[in-house]
Amino acid sequence: MNLADKEVTQLEKMKIIGLFRKEGFTGEYDSFQRVSGTDREFFVVMSNEQGIKALFRASLMLNAVEFQYVLDDKHTFVTEDADAS
Repeated sequence: MNLADKEVTQLEKMKIIGLFRKEGFTGEYDSFQRVSGTDREFFVVMSNEQGIKALFRASLMLNAVEFQYVLDDKHTFVTEDADAS
């Protein structure tokens, strides 16, 4: 099984959310996905009060959160559901 296909556990999600809070981020966590090739880095989609969604990369190795980009018409986050249609 590819590491990127492995589901993110509740414990990992709690650690990732802790990183976001430590960095001062607030909002709703929409999805968590592993970064391909690693089991300690994750892509996280988060939305704010205005409904604007952004993609972040969270590293449990580095204890860091890095903004990637805002999700809009040009940037979308592909999930398995989107592939099925």
